[in-house]
Amino acid sequence: MAINVGDTMGKISQKKRREGYCKVAGQLCENPFMNRKNIAKNAKLSRNTVSEYLKSMYKKNILIGPWMSLNPHSDYKEYVYLMNFSDPSHAYKGLKGFPHVLHHEMTFGTWNTMVITDRQLDFSQLVGFESIVYQGVKGHVYTPKVKSTTWNESLKKIYEHIEQFTPGEPESKKRPILPLNWGEDQWKLYHAFKMNARKKVTPLLRNIKVKYETYAEWMETLQEHCTIHTEFYPKGCNNYLCYCLLLSSDYNQSVISLFSLFYTTPIIMEVGDRLLVFLKVTSSNVTMGMMQTVIDMKTVEMIKEFSSAAVASEPGCVVR
Repeated sequence: MAINVGDTMGKISQKKRREGYCKVAGQLCENPFMNRKNIAKNAKLSRNTVSEYLKSMYKKNILIGPWMSLNPHSDYKEYVYLMNFSDPSHAYKGLKGFPHVLHHEMTFGTWNTMVITDRQLDFSQLVGFESIVYQGVKGHVYTPKVKSTTWNESLKKIYEHIEQFTPGEPESKKRPILPLNWGEDQWKLYHAFKMNARKKVTPLLRNIKVKYETYAEWMETLQEHCTIHTEFYPKGCNNYLCYCLLLSSDYNQSVISLFSLFYTTPIIMEVGDRLLVFLKVTSSNVTMGMMQTVIDMKTVEMIKEFSSAAVASEPGCVVR
């Protein structure tokens, strides 16, 4: 049988590009503010290749971020609501531009509406409101470093992680809460850089009328107040279905470590005393593997209970 050399070379080229993408994304996970020269040096790629890979990944939505998420503070908190409405489509449209709503999604599953706010709100007065499945203060957000793997490899490692788990003393969930103490200029900077921490600084500061000295001081303490996240989806995030898992556990760090083995970037959010995990999958086999994983986690008592929903309002990219 004849071998098509062109096809073979094409597959090798695609594999090499994917590996290069992973290397570049991994460097941004290490340091979201790293310049292209250092990315190229650390990833052992040319600067032109790094520039080309970044441009391509952003265009195809393979790379999302780096974006910022504020930690809870004594003087500032965000709140997550998982609710059911009789007409979730109507609720989703009505919540657009709603005061103090930072983000919202329509879903299908145990809840059909997810809302994140910067103030506690009473949604029971809205038309079509049925119930709150869960609500709580949004805590820290976690995303693991990007790594080169496959679905099969990641699921295998996850199963091994579950097999090795032994329940013990519950992990402490307490952590110090700092005051934020931001003024108008600091909030301007946060909103300007929130969705992309790598924006060009000088023209942005000129546009929002903030001095460079203020920016430099803000940057010095930024990671005391925010977590910064880089998401990586080899097929482009629009080609994945996003599932949300609400998990109750005495072993949050073990749960975070387990989902950090996932093939696509998981976003793991503390909500009250639970974890809300966002996972992106591409096929029914992977979805089955994901749900079996959660069932196995409950069997070995890594989690106490769980519920789930799939995001219906966006083609795949869920921004927090």
